[in-house]
Amino acid sequence: MNTRSPLIDANHICHQFGQKTVLQDVSLTLHPNEIITLIGPNGAGKSTLLKILLGLLKPTSGSLHRKPGLRLGYMPQKIQVDASLPLTVKRFLQLGLPNDTNDTIQLDKVINDLSLSTLLDHPLQQVSGGEMQRLLLARSLLRSPELLVLDEPVQGVDLQGQTELYQYIETIRKTYGCGILMVSHDLHIVMKNTHQVLCLNQHICCSGHPHTVSENPAFKALFGDGFEEVAVYEHHHDTTACQHSHGTDSTRPPTP
Repeated sequence: MNTRSPLIDANHICHQFGQKTVLQDVSLTLHPNEIITLIGPNGAGKSTLLKILLGLLKPTSGSLHRKPGLRLGYMPQKIQVDASLPLTVKRFLQLGLPNDTNDTIQLDKVINDLSLSTLLDHPLQQVSGGEMQRLLLARSLLRSPELLVLDEPVQGVDLQGQTELYQYIETIRKTYGCGILMVSHDLHIVMKNTHQVLCLNQHICCSGHPHTVSENPAFKALFGDGFEEVAVYEHHHDTTACQHSHGTDSTRPPTP
C-alpha cells in the first residue's frame, strides 16, 4: 500500500449534463512519482473527468481532494500557430515561464532534459510533429509541476516517435519526481512504465498494469527493435464493454 500523501484523491465522482450522465461512480488516486494512464473511447467522459480533476468543473456528486497549493503542468493535444507569426522555439519556451520570474535556470534545465538545444533558433512552424510534442512537454515543465497532465501526448506521432516521447516522460518522472496522468483514446498501446491503467467508459470498466510486448518476436517482426517503452494493455473484461457499456457500478482501482 502506498503511504505517501496523494496529489489528488477522487471518490465516487458522478457528473451529469442536464439529464445525460457522463461519469458514474469514478474513483482514482494520483501519487507523486507515479504514472497513471487513463484510456477510453471517444465520448467515454475522459475530458470531463480531466476538467474535474483539474478543478475546472465541479462534479455533480462525489468528493475530490487536491493537495493544497498543488502545482500543475498541462500538455495539450496540440496547438495551432499562425504561419506568419515570427516566433522561435526559444521564445515559445520563454513565454511559458511564470509571469513573475525570469528563471533561466529552470528553462535551461528543461531544454537540456528534453534535448532541445539544437532547435532553439528554429521558427516554431518548421519543427516536426515529434519535436512539437517535446516542446509542449517542455512548456508543461517550466513551472516545476508536482502533477503533470498529458492529454493525448502521442496523438499523430508514429510508433518510433511514441517510444522516444515515452523515454523522455520516464526520465522526467525520475528527475522531477512528479506524478503523471496520461490520457489516451487508444485502448491498447500504452507506456510500459505505467503503474496503473484505468479504462473508462462513463465508469471504470477495468484497471491494471500494462503487459510488455516489445520483446515478443511477432511484435519485433512487425515493428523492429527499439520500442522498449511500448506495452499493450490487457483488458480484464470483454473489450466491447469499453465501447458500448454504460453500466453504473465500478470498482475502485487499487492504490499503485
